[in-house]
Amino acid sequence: MKGISIGLLAGTMALGISACSSTSDHSKDARDSITPGPSQPAAVKTDPVEINIYSNNNASEQVFNENYGNALRKAFPQFTINYIQSKAGSTLPEMIASKTRIDIFWTSIGNYETALFEHGLQFDMTDLIKKHGIDLNRLEPTVIEAMKQISGGKMYGLPVSTNTLTLFYNKDIFNKFGVQMPTTDMTWDQANELARKVTRVENGKQYYGIASSRDHIIRMNQLSVPNVDMTTKKPTLATDSRWKQLFETVFITPSADSGYRDGMTKLKNFPALDQFAKDQSLAMLVYPNTLPTSVPNELKTFDWDIAPMPTFKELPNVGSQSYPVYFGLTSQTKNKDEAMELLKFMVSEAYQNELAAKGVLPIVQSDSTKRLLGTKTEFKSKNYQAMISRKFAPITPKVPEYDTDVFRFYRDQALPLAMGQTDINTAFRTAAEQAEKVIQEKGKK
Repeated sequence: MKGISIGLLAGTMALGISACSSTSDHSKDARDSITPGPSQPAAVKTDPVEINIYSNNNASEQVFNENYGNALRKAFPQFTINYIQSKAGSTLPEMIASKTRIDIFWTSIGNYETALFEHGLQFDMTDLIKKHGIDLNRLEPTVIEAMKQISGGKMYGLPVSTNTLTLFYNKDIFNKFGVQMPTTDMTWDQANELARKVTRVENGKQYYGIASSRDHIIRMNQLSVPNVDMTTKKPTLATDSRWKQLFETVFITPSADSGYRDGMTKLKNFPALDQFAKDQSLAMLVYPNTLPTSVPNELKTFDWDIAPMPTFKELPNVGSQSYPVYFGLTSQTKNKDEAMELLKFMVSEAYQNELAAKGVLPIVQSDSTKRLLGTKTEFKSKNYQAMISRKFAPITPKVPEYDTDVFRFYRDQALPLAMGQTDINTAFRTAAEQAEKVIQEKGKK
């Protein structure tokens, strides 16, 4: 998903982890089909080995070390753990060309499978997961199901973290205009009505009621609309009415005010993170749960809090899809057992507890771990539990070869629609035609 605010995904979002579990029969069947590994873990060599960890998400070495590297090196002092940052000279194609070994690959869903398939790096870890006693039943089921869908029932990646969308709101704006604060049970209709009350110009400053992170809310849409019909391999934008419902609800309705549109004209974009945290002109922002670690300094300058994501009335208590980050061995991995032990550590309760306390949503389904969420952050007084109060929507099935390309055509229509520059039928038809060409081209390869 290279087009999606990947700077965020590379850094703070790359460590996000989620905890709301699905209780559907489908999820249960999927979990029951996974045989837990043996109770005794595989023996790990104490001989020095070198393990290269790589991601194509541009995360800096500092980000990697703070989120993963320091803990891994402390737990496995006998290993030399190298992180190779994706940059000029070490892009994934350059890594492949130079035959630099990648033992563990990590990035978010969308990017993960696309990169694996494109470069032939996929490796099924099913047997090693059993051998090393990793119990997949402990983990958020929707992300396991998503990996199995992507890989035809195999396990090319192990989820270490995931993300969700939540509602961040500026309490100062609501107090300024004497408007009630967002509640924990709002539908999208109620959120848009509340937003209308604070969308205005005051002393020459444009205030926006609500906005959503465009790329994330499409990719993680809570209606679980896939980009491509898995049977016909056709784009769904112009044929599935749920897309119209989504775009009208999260893009068109919030921007109906003329001042809101004038503001977008000046911004040449939707109001987003800068308008929420820096300009403090955006009252409500639907954004990934990683926002507190994205702009901590700005968040110290005003009064804000967290509420659950608004819901569609026909899907009560259903939030966004989870957006998992996977770590996986590759077809190049040299010391497979040792690399697998690193992954096992990363889904251990101790490590997950540590991540949760830092404000990262745990991938394990432990209530005790969930209760730790945000307790060791500088914003521990905020309502972190709101991040995990919704059920995850099912993750949509994806075709790794072209799903990301199709997504880009869809998202490119959001801004023209919100600004009234096109109508929804024209926009959807245009994107669908573009998507169909890519599907035909890449589907032949």
